[in-house]
Amino acid sequence: MEEINWNFYKNYVDIKDKDFKFDLENIDEKTFDITAKKWSLVIANMNHDGKPVEKNQLRNFYDKVLELLERAESEEENFNTKVLPFIKMLNSKVSYSRNRQQSKTNLPFEIFMTEAISQIKDLKTFIHFKLLFEALLGFYQKEYINRNDIDKCKFFIKQNREKYISNKKTKGRR
Repeated sequence: MEEINWNFYKNYVDIKDKDFKFDLENIDEKTFDITAKKWSLVIANMNHDGKPVEKNQLRNFYDKVLELLERAESEEENFNTKVLPFIKMLNSKVSYSRNRQQSKTNLPFEIFMTEAISQIKDLKTFIHFKLLFEALLGFYQKEYINRNDIDKCKFFIKQNREKYISNKKTKGRR
């Protein structure tokens, strides 16, 4: 069992956790597995105001990525001028979504997207991004901490477990 320690003050996970780092130029055996799994867990469960990011909101962004990929494949020779600017524009769309009064996304998703989009330079890195995003959606689920299941989790978010344990102690005192 491995704990994920998301630090809101640093706006990133502990630097010791190398599994969150990815390189779209040089993907490895953990990119679409461990890295996607950890990012999906954090994106699905970490938010300051307690409102979770809905999977359908992430699907909306993924659908936009698919549209851009289709365009990129037909404009491969002109990728840098005809497609890349619109890929970079996704940053503003994610930021807008997070900063709306009725926020639809959270900071972890914005950090994930910003990091990934900054690495996109050509069709190859864009395809790798699309595959990482696809894997993230596949692993996406809310972290439901149940005292019978806590030891079965391969990964869990430290802050959620601490909240669960403190709530359990508080309820037991009533």
